[in-house]
Amino acid sequence: MELRNLQPGRRRICNAIAFALLGSLGVSAHASTVGDAGKAGVTEGSAAATGQDQAAQNQAAQNQTRRQAATDLSTVVVTANKRNERLQDVPMAVSALEGDQLERESAQSFADYATRVPGLNIVSQGPGQTQLVLRGVTSGANTPNATVGTYIDDTPYGSSTVYSAGSVLTPDIDPDDVERIEVLRGPQGTLYGSNTLGGLIKFVTTRPDSTMFSGRVAVGGSSVSGGDSGVNAHGTVNLPLVRDKLALRVNAYTRDDPGYTDNVATGQKDVDDAKVRGARAQLLWTPADNFSLRLSALAQNLSGAALANTGTDVDPYTLKPIHGDLKQSRAPGTGQFSVRYRLYDAAVNADFGWSRLVSSTSYSTLDKASNTDVTAAYGPILGPALGLSNAGFSIRNPITLGKFTQELRLQSPEDQTLEWRAGVFYTREHTSNVQDVLLFDATSGVPIAFPLTLGHIAVGPSVFTEWAGYGDVTWHATSQLSILFGARYTHDKTTFTQTGNGILVGDSNFTINSSDSPTTFLVNPSFKFNDNLMTYARIASGFRPGGPNVGVPPGLGAPESFKPDKLVSYELGLKSTLLDKHMTIDVSAFYIDWSQIQLTSFAGGFSFLGNGGKAKSQGVEASWQYAAAPGLMLSANATWTDATLSADTPPGLYGYKGDRLPWVPKWNANLGVDYDFPMSGAWSGFVGASYSYIGSRKSDFSTSPGPRFDVPDYDGVDLRAGVNYGSWTFKAYVKNLTNQRGITSMGSETTDPRGNLFAANYVTPRTVGLSASVSF
Repeated sequence: MELRNLQPGRRRICNAIAFALLGSLGVSAHASTVGDAGKAGVTEGSAAATGQDQAAQNQAAQNQTRRQAATDLSTVVVTANKRNERLQDVPMAVSALEGDQLERESAQSFADYATRVPGLNIVSQGPGQTQLVLRGVTSGANTPNATVGTYIDDTPYGSSTVYSAGSVLTPDIDPDDVERIEVLRGPQGTLYGSNTLGGLIKFVTTRPDSTMFSGRVAVGGSSVSGGDSGVNAHGTVNLPLVRDKLALRVNAYTRDDPGYTDNVATGQKDVDDAKVRGARAQLLWTPADNFSLRLSALAQNLSGAALANTGTDVDPYTLKPIHGDLKQSRAPGTGQFSVRYRLYDAAVNADFGWSRLVSSTSYSTLDKASNTDVTAAYGPILGPALGLSNAGFSIRNPITLGKFTQELRLQSPEDQTLEWRAGVFYTREHTSNVQDVLLFDATSGVPIAFPLTLGHIAVGPSVFTEWAGYGDVTWHATSQLSILFGARYTHDKTTFTQTGNGILVGDSNFTINSSDSPTTFLVNPSFKFNDNLMTYARIASGFRPGGPNVGVPPGLGAPESFKPDKLVSYELGLKSTLLDKHMTIDVSAFYIDWSQIQLTSFAGGFSFLGNGGKAKSQGVEASWQYAAAPGLMLSANATWTDATLSADTPPGLYGYKGDRLPWVPKWNANLGVDYDFPMSGAWSGFVGASYSYIGSRKSDFSTSPGPRFDVPDYDGVDLRAGVNYGSWTFKAYVKNLTNQRGITSMGSETTDPRGNLFAANYVTPRTVGLSASVSF
């Protein structure tokens, strides 16, 4: 008796309600090219240029430089290992998506570019609610805590615990402010710490430039097949306040993403539209060559009137829509969803010659609010029990998070035989998570006065603190052979308080403490045959924090706390640059052993987290890029992943040894082509296309016996074209050309996990868009 597609926190109160009904109503219970030029891309010598003609000449020269640089694929630089390194020199599986390419493809969310990264999948319940999966490490759509870490520059994003929906609240950073996105595949528990079982995604933003004034303004519009239209605007300006010393960069954007789902219960059209607003400001001070201070502030808001009620109602056995294509039935007055995120950070770099000191300090806040319709689940049984003939029910779920982090690390120069690094990390999270059952008229949405509280659970305040110390040593045994050894020790503590009242959940008031001290390790030898061919091996581990159990009063048979889950990965890889640096090939094979998996179980009608079961994931990833001619870039990647249970799941879930892990396709693939070409005078053009394939998947582990549902494979085609005229760019694009209905998540809308009403979330239907931008 579980409302499958709700957030884990909401499911707890839902399970409590179901238990109460079955019993009684009184339950008591950096740069993409060497030189760090950034996306502005113009040279220092152009800083003094004035006038529109000169700006147009500079932009044309910049475009030409990009086309020429793109043929040399050895120039991509990443900071995956918290050092500046050529992508092809990093001894692990790393992908880099450059900001220019994201902008060209009009990529605005993970759904737009996930298929370009080998091993990366998403389980999406709509805008702002996306779980990231790398190398098959997931326990399903309701995975309680993130298995993939997310960083913005050197700052972690979101929560490290299960108390604030950290597994699905992912960032929506404006591509205009992104220099590149780095995706580190495989556990990163030594260098980046917890919640990196599958890997890490790092948004590297464009740094302010103190040598020149520059900016960019873009506007665009889009239309979704069978849905609404949307508009967007972006603006960026770089201000050199003191030449070579002080610069300010400001970016702001607004998007109205069109909706495409109709609510047959209310007659409303395109209810799942979303408004996205954001801004980021960065101040960079470089008083000397060996010192820099960067201060930044980021704000982003996402809101929608029906985003908490996502999906099309379908029959889970046939997957055919019940009310019609892209239609749902949800009670009026429900579905509101909003997320407000703020991040403030300060980064200090000081070079002493014999070592470099890096300090990263941040404070972030998250405010999430939602009101999810659960009438289909509980109306038929709860309404009559309360003596109401047309009762509607929803769960209001506000979540707040305040998080402080501090990291200090000292690292040696890179040109010595023993290269070393040592660091300390501290974080403190304060979280509250409240769930209230609301009662209203199912036809009008008007609240119904009721003399008693139906259900109220306040999960928190919870306070999570973590201290960690880490270090690694790289022994450059020869000019070709290097071996890296690393380790990290972590101690975390959580204090958790829960209060509750109401006829459906009873009275509760208790506090639980827990603490853990996990250790992770890394062994990473690599061998360079020459500057263009390298092979490596990597043995690495990762973990997710444990903590007190949520929602379960003591004495009902559930453990008071759950432990960290742990993962060890074994990887072999090869990286090669060919044809005078015009082609790159990356291949990696991995085997992952995942133990003590954090899974949902049940006691006394309440859901809780426990440790049990084991899983393995093995696979092969390959990616290829070829600058076939000036301006012509070809790319491809493919992934085979076999992720299965190695032992049965704990009681309460029906998963058995050998079963596939939920929402992990065995095959993913992507093909891409882009061509830049000169035209007459100051004109130039570009065209591009990409094809993606996502294989069939299995649905979540069920809470009742029986086979799981199959989710079919799907593919997609995207097209893009545009022209440049001096500093102007005009672009058109089509996403999901064939208008596929690829399912990204699916779950029951009733208390029956096999009931004949599921909500299926689709990829966005065919979208056509236009945009214009000018750089100055």
